[in-house]
Amino acid sequence: MYKILTSVLIVSGISVHAQNNQDILLDAFHKNGITKCDKFIKNNMRLNGNFNVFLSKHENGIDGPSTEISIVTIYGTKGNTIKFDDSYIQTAKNCVLHSRSVATKLGSCNSIIDPNKWFRTSPMPNKDYTAYKNKAGFDLYAKELEVGGSKICIMEASMRIKEFKKGKEPKRR
Repeated sequence: MYKILTSVLIVSGISVHAQNNQDILLDAFHKNGITKCDKFIKNNMRLNGNFNVFLSKHENGIDGPSTEISIVTIYGTKGNTIKFDDSYIQTAKNCVLHSRSVATKLGSCNSIIDPNKWFRTSPMPNKDYTAYKNKAGFDLYAKELEVGGSKICIMEASMRIKEFKKGKEPKRR
C-alpha cells in the first residue's frame, strides 16, 4: 500500500518558473526520504508548459532499504494529452527511475505512429492493442478507439533508467 502525501502537490507552471518548480519538487522528495538523487531527478524531471503533478510515497523497500516516490505528471490539452507515471527509487547504492507513459491523441494510430520510426512487432488482431518497437529497442503499445465519430489513438510505453555512481558503470560488451 502506499501513503498519499497529506497535501497533494499540484503545480502549474511555465518555463520561466521551471527552476522554482524543480526546487519545490526536490524539497518534496527530500521531505519524503529521497535525498541522494538530486542531479538524477533534475535530469529526468518533466516540468514544461501546462501540467499538473501528483506525488505519493510507497512504504517499505522493494528489496532491502530503499525509498520510492511516484510522481504523476499530466500535460497537454483535450485530445492531445500525455500522462507520465514516474517512480524514483533511491537504494543504498543507486538511483533508479521507472517511467510509464500514456499518450492520447486525436486521429487514427496509423496516421500518428510514424512507420519510419516504429515497426509492428505484433499486430494482435484478436486484441485491442498493437505492439511496436523502435530502433533504440523501446516498446510501444497502441490502441485505437472511436468516440463520437472521431478516432483516438492511445499509446503506452515504459522504460527503466538507472544512475550509476562514478566508477561503478557496467562494463561495455
